[in-house]
Amino acid sequence: MTPFVAVIAIVAALNPFAAAARLGGESPAPRQLIAAGALSAACYALAAAFADSILDALSVEPESFLVAAAVVIAASGAATIAFGPLRLPFDPASRFADLVPLTVPVLLGPAGLAAVLVIAARESAGWAIAGALAAVGGALALAAARFGAAGQLADGLARLAAGLAVVIAAGFAVDGVRSI
Repeated sequence: MTPFVAVIAIVAALNPFAAAARLGGESPAPRQLIAAGALSAACYALAAAFADSILDALSVEPESFLVAAAVVIAASGAATIAFGPLRLPFDPASRFADLVPLTVPVLLGPAGLAAVLVIAARESAGWAIAGALAAVGGALALAAARFGAAGQLADGLARLAAGLAVVIAAGFAVDGVRSI
């Protein structure tokens, strides 16, 4: 896998279009965006840096995890294709708005984490971190621009990126099965 494809795989799995659309057009405060972005980026960076240790602690071989990650990414993508991005209630005045829902599950979700772990374990932690930073940065920029208010455009681009994630997940599954 080339570094470019590795970064695209993470961006597609995290799906910044769906992440921004989940806020439904609400505009988070800059402080909330910065806090959510920093926390998400830190979690992805830690996951990438310790991917091999995480898989060892779980007693999971990288090849087996590749298949499992493919299922998680494909399920997330298929749900977005079928139902569109899940709109979450967002109250900027909430005390924990930068944590829930802005960080978890909007920016930090199972498909994004699975993709970061796969790329870090198979390719390099550096490319996994680069992909996560690109995806988180893109989602934050779209959220700040109130992308979710774009309605059909937001929904369409989220579904398109989800389709790409499903295709990438199929490739992960095939590679994992061949390696096992």
